[in-house]
Amino acid sequence: MMNIKKITTVFLLIFCLTLLIAPAVHAADLDIVTDSAELLTDAQVQELNTRAGTISEKYQCDVAIITTEDPDDGDAYEYAKFIHKEYNYGQGAEKSCVMLFLNMKDSSSERAFALIAYGFGNTAFTDYGKDVMLDSYILPKLRSDQYYEAFTAYLDKSEQYLEMAKNGKPFDVDTDPAKQGTSTLIKLAVTILLPLIIALIVCSMWKAQMKTAKIARTADNYIPANGFQLTGQADMFLYRTQTRRKIETSSSSSSGGTTRDSGGYSGRSGKF
Repeated sequence: MMNIKKITTVFLLIFCLTLLIAPAVHAADLDIVTDSAELLTDAQVQELNTRAGTISEKYQCDVAIITTEDPDDGDAYEYAKFIHKEYNYGQGAEKSCVMLFLNMKDSSSERAFALIAYGFGNTAFTDYGKDVMLDSYILPKLRSDQYYEAFTAYLDKSEQYLEMAKNGKPFDVDTDPAKQGTSTLIKLAVTILLPLIIALIVCSMWKAQMKTAKIARTADNYIPANGFQLTGQADMFLYRTQTRRKIETSSSSSSGGTTRDSGGYSGRSGKF
């Protein structure tokens, strides 16, 4: 009888432990790179998984790639949010994560994408940053069925964004390295070349006007024949000094940043 009680107790303990660890096991059902739509070779999946895992650990923010082929799903953005919560993606207390999600469905006209961010991912992936990543690096490749190249570009840009955010300057309107070079050249042109050109034009005009001038030996031409007579005098106010102060205003279109929904997510979705 004692042995039966011990066996029952052990069985109950094992059962309770199984319930406790069930969420962790469930969360491990999906790798950080999960290609359920079978767009990649096994070797490519393994390579991307290794690199995504390294980036995720370095910046304590999951950089996930999920593909599926579900004809009955709803909006890709909501689907990606569901995967983030259901499969316990994210690192740290904030569950920091960024996820590129593809649903291939049944036809090329129904292929959907979503790029979502959460936690520190919202800091690193601004609205402007997401647009640049998708429009310049990912969507053109996805539309050409270059999935491995698109996912590699996603990891490349994710690492850049996370590094910039870690250093306190997230990739945004005012910190885009591609814009910085152009902006510097424009500033140099405006501050140096433009004033020189204006000065050259003005000096040329003055010089042209002075060619008709002749040196006068006397001032007789400016004195009336009957002499100079002062008939009246008056004080005239010729100049006024006015000081103005510019009132700075903020503009959402130029200030950048990240727009979050009520659940704390940010992202963009659509068809490709």
